[in-house]
Amino acid sequence: MSLPDAAAGPPARESRWWKAALALFLAGYFLYFNWGSLRVHFALDDLSNIRYYFDMPPAQAVLANLLPWRGDFRPLGALFYLPVYRFAGLNPAPYQAVLLAILLANVYFAWRLVRLLGGGELAAALVALVCCYHAGVANLYYNAAFVYDAMCCCLYLAALGFYFGIRNRGRQPGSGQTVVFLALLLAALNAKEMAVSIPATMLVYEWLYHPPEKKDFRSLARWLTGPARTIWYAGVLTLLDIYGKVAGPGALVNSYGYRPVLSLERLRQFEVALFQDLFVSWTWTPGWVPIVGLYVVMAYLAFRPGGRPILRFLFWYLLIVPLPLEFLPGKREACFVLLMVGGAAFAAVVFVDFVNATARFLVREFQLPVRPGVLVAVMTLAVAFPWVREQRDLHRGIGGFPMTSLGWESWDIIQQMRASSFHPPPASSVAFLDDPFQTLDMYTLARLWFHDRSVNIRGVNRVPVTPEELARMDFVFRFEGRKLIQTK
Repeated sequence: MSLPDAAAGPPARESRWWKAALALFLAGYFLYFNWGSLRVHFALDDLSNIRYYFDMPPAQAVLANLLPWRGDFRPLGALFYLPVYRFAGLNPAPYQAVLLAILLANVYFAWRLVRLLGGGELAAALVALVCCYHAGVANLYYNAAFVYDAMCCCLYLAALGFYFGIRNRGRQPGSGQTVVFLALLLAALNAKEMAVSIPATMLVYEWLYHPPEKKDFRSLARWLTGPARTIWYAGVLTLLDIYGKVAGPGALVNSYGYRPVLSLERLRQFEVALFQDLFVSWTWTPGWVPIVGLYVVMAYLAFRPGGRPILRFLFWYLLIVPLPLEFLPGKREACFVLLMVGGAAFAAVVFVDFVNATARFLVREFQLPVRPGVLVAVMTLAVAFPWVREQRDLHRGIGGFPMTSLGWESWDIIQQMRASSFHPPPASSVAFLDDPFQTLDMYTLARLWFHDRSVNIRGVNRVPVTPEELARMDFVFRFEGRKLIQTK
């Protein structure tokens, strides 16, 4: 069976077999590259994140997800960390397993989005292949602390796919569908700040795929209050979220790492990191000429006469999505997950259009006794195989010791805690006379070990313990090297 034609699409029965085979292949490919992440230990950020949500009162954890104008820090993280912590404690494997489930859902939603935009089966399959594993964003697959990026990407693509699916059927979202869409949008906003670009991408979609009949004022007004009305609801919800991040009680911009610096140099640093990671070429430091040149080429391919709407959409998508990140310091790898999807989609559509045209030309010009689909399959494999081989080679270095050695600062101590039967009674007091950590205080780890907010924990890096207080402690621990010893 030849690959389905990207433009016309396969017959219904062939399509079902194609999709089932593709799903099985992608699932196996995904697990081949990412199964090893179940051996990864906690990154230090994971432990800090768990403690942040554990210390949050349950009512606040719920309300933070419903009141975006408060500006709470990524409240959707509570729905990831707390349920797993409740049942798995300080065992990192279940956290990684849930992360992998989210990333596998991302593969599906990326595939579906390309199909809804008219990219064709083959282009969608190539995008899904890239999303299964991309070495340029390797920490997305091996570090649960980047679950915010994974959840945001998943919900971002799910929200757009849900909305585009309704509009592609020539319908407007009903009241119930609007509520579902806004719930997906709110969840994406609660996952990470990148989701603030969703209303803008919806506007681009409507303008390209369902534009007003005429460009006069009356037609534009009818369009804005009719086909584009859901965008207004999304815009209001997004503005409330932006207000919370800028001026709310927990405003994110008050943190140094999230305070934008509007400068050309900061933009250049962002683009260099983006090019290095997405093109997996970290020894290359592109200047403005290749950076601007690539965008010029993409603009030509998207807006040339006869250019496809999907390329125009993806061009604007690649300009709009990074706006919340471009002027922040140090953003790279997992932060580029949405741009990885958009960039892969743009490249896949251009590639598939090229090989389809080339295959038809060769068959017609040389009277070849084969179907164009056979040549398309050969050319596709000729490009996909080197990509997969490169990812495998990079994975052997990135996905081996560098990732499995994450969390070495805390792992041996966590193992000692998990092996211990010690659990302090409620409202008891525990002191730690040493702190073996350089970047994580023992208070955080002990609080998660005990899983009891009423336990009073004292330690040298948290609050020094005086001899008088030490005499009143119910339990006392110290370290010899990195071995945890109970002395009282």
